Amino acid sequence: MDNNHQKFDSQSIANRVRELFLHYGIGKRQHARELSRILDLSFSHAHRKLKGQSPWTLEQINSVAAALGETLAAIADLSAEHETPEPNMARDAIFVVAGVAIPCVGHIGDELAAGRPAEFVALRVEGQWHIYRADEAPAGPRYGVDLIEIRPGFGDDERLSIAVLDDSHQAADELAKYLGGCGFNAVAFYDVDSFCQALQQSLFDGYVVDWLIGEETADRCIATIRASDNPDAPVLVLTGELGTDRRESENAQAMREYDVLGPYEKPVRLHVIEAALQRCFNL
Repeated sequence: MDNNHQKFDSQSIANRVRELFLHYGIGKRQHARELSRILDLSFSHAHRKLKGQSPWTLEQINSVAAALGETLAAIADLSAEHETPEPNMARDAIFVVAGVAIPCVGHIGDELAAGRPAEFVALRVEGQWHIYRADEAPAGPRYGVDLIEIRPGFGDDERLSIAVLDDSHQAADELAKYLGGCGFNAVAFYDVDSFCQALQQSLFDGYVVDWLIGEETADRCIATIRASDNPDAPVLVLTGELGTDRRESENAQAMREYDVLGPYEKPVRLHVIEAALQRCFNL
């Protein structure tokens, strides 16, 4: 197997990198930004890596080790490829069901005795863990599976991620689809609560938010962004009420307090938003 494509346990590598960052005085909120700098990744991609949601290559692990003045062995156990897993160890795996291969994290236990009943089993296939229903698994040593985690977006998407917030589903979906066609990974949200909850799990490289969401302004959303681990992400504000003094005053205050861009008048001109984001990221 090409060393650079050797399979490493993403969660274990991520945990060790975070530990080393802390050891060298890099604050927790700076971890994703530092990894982004070292590996030349987008912030959101670096954030996924540090959560164990994106695979690591040998070259990337070497780059982090070199940046910290450490050896490769300080981050990765190169012998782990051939070892029996520790009980209940979380491992990157492929879940094979109905002929479809789905990337996942499997919590893999001890080798199962012959004839021991199990619903799912794990086997090592060409250096990669595969999980099957027991009655569909190929021949070979079988290990117990305690938990299978299928994570949305587990694939290594390197596009810049953009969150779009608008209580008009049609407007949000249209803008997200357009930005997707422009090379961004855009996700639409329709209310403040779901938007803020999403930011607790995943951070984005940039944001496009309508100022008025139902009866609430986007103030809470923007405050959440500015208090996140990616506080300098560009935020573009949309509004359909430029003609009202109250809304213009609120927008002006938000621009001063949170350093947002806009406001951009609705209905939005899609190419204008695209161009603004390209300027933000120097594309």
